[in-house]
Formats: sequence, structure tokens, C-alpha cells
Amino acid sequence: MTRPDAQALGVWAVSLGTGVLGALAEDDLARTRPALLALPGVAVALTVVLGVHAADVDRAPGPGLSPITMVGGLLLAGLVGRRVLSRHPLTQP
Repeated sequence: MTRPDAQALGVWAVSLGTGVLGALAEDDLARTRPALLALPGVAVALTVVLGVHAADVDRAPGPGLSPITMVGGLLLAGLVGRRVLSRHPLTQP
């Protein structure tokens, strides 16, 4: 993972977080439903990519922990998002 890769992923994570916070503030979870439902799949895909390119990942304590933390955060956010969406009556398909 190079510095531009990390910066791009950081921008993506900030934009996703901003969208989710905006939806929570406006009580409009239906708007973020597709993103929240896709997060576990994104975490699994990222795990596969990191596994395939394991030799290219820097294993130093800081850079090595960042992708693992990001995958865990995406998975946790997706699972929490699915649970919140399942309890919110306006977001049912």
C-alpha cells in the first residue's frame, strides 16, 4: 500500500463517515442504506486484496496495523449498519 493508496482510502472513509453522520442527523437512514449494506462486502474484498498482495504490505507497527484496523472498522460499521437498518421501519425494502 503506497501513500497515495492510503490517502485515497482515507478520503473515501471520511466521505462515507460524513454521509452517515449527515443521515443520522437528518434521521434519513434510507439514503445511506446501499452503502451500509455494502460495507461487509467491501471489508471482505479488501481482505482478499491484502492477502493477495501480502508481500507488498509494510509490516512495520504503524503501516502494518492501519489496513487491519481499516478492515475491522469497515466490517464493524457494516454489521452495526445492518442491525440499525433492520430496526428502522422506514428503511425496509
